[in-house]
Amino acid sequence: MNARQIGVFRGIPVKLHWGAVALAVLLGLLVANGVLPQLVPDLSDGAYLLGGFVAGIALLASIFVHEASHALVAQRYEIEVSSITLWLLGGVAHLEDEAPSPRAEARIAGAGPASSIGVAVVALVLGALIAGADVAPLVSAILFWVGGLNAILALFNLLPGAPLDGGRLLHAWLWKRHGDRTKATVGAARAGRGLGIVIVALGSADFLLGNLGGLWTALIGWFLYTAAGQEAKSGRLSGVLHGRKLVDIMAPLPPSIANWTMLRDVVSAGSASDRIVAVDFGGSVTAVASRMDIVRATARAAERNATLERLRDLPLPEPAELHVDDPASAVLRHPGRPIVVFDEDRPVGLVTPVEVDRVMAMHHLEADEEAVAA
Repeated sequence: MNARQIGVFRGIPVKLHWGAVALAVLLGLLVANGVLPQLVPDLSDGAYLLGGFVAGIALLASIFVHEASHALVAQRYEIEVSSITLWLLGGVAHLEDEAPSPRAEARIAGAGPASSIGVAVVALVLGALIAGADVAPLVSAILFWVGGLNAILALFNLLPGAPLDGGRLLHAWLWKRHGDRTKATVGAARAGRGLGIVIVALGSADFLLGNLGGLWTALIGWFLYTAAGQEAKSGRLSGVLHGRKLVDIMAPLPPSIANWTMLRDVVSAGSASDRIVAVDFGGSVTAVASRMDIVRATARAAERNATLERLRDLPLPEPAELHVDDPASAVLRHPGRPIVVFDEDRPVGLVTPVEVDRVMAMHHLEADEEAVAA
């Protein structure tokens, strides 16, 4: 997710995606042109625009408070939070590890909706007090809108389906009931996919009845459906990797190539499936890719008329660095990224989606063999 860092909260980088800015601007304009003129008529256009601007900022602030609450509770359980990102469909607190227990997961998940409800109550009470005093009617109207926004944010997130907070609460309950984290993940993901289908259907029907807002509803439903599918896949993978270490699934580290090597020399040598480990002058790994990945990246650059000469010029993903004794499930924290596995300070192995797929395939084959034998 391409987002720009805008600050730090409790040591956690806070990032803002352009989609969140677009959402805030769009919603601010809707409030300025539709909501405020109905609640507080006969004000100037400038006043309404100012109110819409405040509403847009309040939206971003509300999402941040929601995600920061998740992060704070996660930190109490010594779970590292790598970032908080605000984006088009809300926000996400990126946790570097899973909750250690169902109770911890329930508390982390419930913190977000609880904070949103708290903000809603404060905003509605302040709005009522200001309205009762008959001063600053525009301020009271904005406060009422902020209160309603946070109430909706809390209620929507409490819907029982992954990846929503309600899905996390459902996961915690299933985990405690069955004592099986993987089964709980699959159950919550199924609920999320079902919820996504319902929301897509409702949004589509709303759009067919002439309401353009139905498209936005359907988009949210589609996101929930696809995200829940990813949760189910990650849950199954986590179950397969449970009890294993990275040393159990890694491949030997291929011979390294200097990242200042000319691209024509890299592309012309070896087979397309060969994996390449690029290192800098200090011997640190800077990229891991197959020769075919390099060929494709070079072709894409040529389409943009970009001039590339050396391996280091390619926009290849930077690999993560983990230790041989780290749990194999650590790969879930770095989706799509190659992982260089270290033994002390020496790189000894490599884990990419190829290794992960191989582990999954072997698990399924072993399960099939056991089923046949039974």
